Amino acid sequence: MNDDFIKKDEIIEESRNEHNDEAEQKNFFINNEKVRNDDKGAIALERIDGLYVVLGWISAAITIFVSPLFAIAGITFGVLLNRQHKGSGNIIIISNVVLALINIVLSQIILMLINNMMYR
Repeated sequence: MNDDFIKKDEIIEESRNEHNDEAEQKNFFINNEKVRNDDKGAIALERIDGLYVVLGWISAAITIFVSPLFAIAGITFGVLLNRQHKGSGNIIIISNVVLALINIVLSQIILMLINNMMYR
């Protein structure tokens, strides 16, 4: 009877090993992306991190040239990046806030100059 339990345990261990094979897990991801384990045990992909960085800097550029409201999106991307890598989104957050403030100050200066030109 003990032999039956030992055989069942061996079968279960073999099936676990077959399902947990690292080669099969690497083939699951597209183009063999780099996989990294997070502190919480979640798997984060490098491509998504790069996407947050690119979108954060694009929103920073739009913030300085168009409207400071785009800084909200940049700050959001920075926070999402910070959740995956602690401290990696801080530069994006700070740059979006600073560029939004610069945009506000420059727009006020331009409005004052236009106001002075119109009423002279």
